[in-house]
Amino acid sequence: MKNLHKQVIHAAWLESLRALRANLIPGLLLQFLMAFMAAAYFLSPGARVAFEKLAILRSHWGFLFSFIGTSAASAILPEFLRLLIARQTAVNSPTLGQRLLFAIPFWGLIGMQVDLFYRLQYALFGPSDSSLVIMKKVLVDAFLYCPLLAMPQAVCVFIWRDHGFTLHGFRGHHPVTFYALRIFPVLMANWMVWIPLVSIIYSLPTALGVPFFIVAQSFWVMVFTTLSQRKK
Repeated sequence: MKNLHKQVIHAAWLESLRALRANLIPGLLLQFLMAFMAAAYFLSPGARVAFEKLAILRSHWGFLFSFIGTSAASAILPEFLRLLIARQTAVNSPTLGQRLLFAIPFWGLIGMQVDLFYRLQYALFGPSDSSLVIMKKVLVDAFLYCPLLAMPQAVCVFIWRDHGFTLHGFRGHHPVTFYALRIFPVLMANWMVWIPLVSIIYSLPTALGVPFFIVAQSFWVMVFTTLSQRKK
């Protein structure tokens, strides 16, 4: 049993290192983009006005803004990118309609969930008016929300999708082994990329959290759309 545990830990660590290497350059680019946007908000009056108008829209439309914005940025825009860069379509690959039928509600619900989570963080810790408050929000985000909900649900949903919306992808896996080999590497990559990002997001006014998340999520999904098409 000890040897089995050591093998699982070793395999999980190797997968995590592969994920970190694969995500390093896209992650740095995304962090630079978000830092540039945050600097523009604080330093440029014109950019501040534009971002505040976006925050007003988010406050007015609430969860509907989160659903439409996240689904459009993370489902529709990447599909346009896929059409531009795709050279050929695999025989058994889902059609555009099938991909959108899955991606639009999935990413829209993720956007609403993140919006709700940011509201909960505000209710628990108040506005981000000190470095201590920002640190608390980042820690809860990175080490409670991500490992317990965000990453497991995303990995499980995509495994379910990739196996024809059946449970075949989960059969034969012990829960601990499944988490170590399938979820933990994704979580490691998420920590590397998103901890700096959420630190930026939580330093901004609350109403800008979801719009900045939508931009970051859109970039991230489009990067992986591009990489997956190149591999094909």
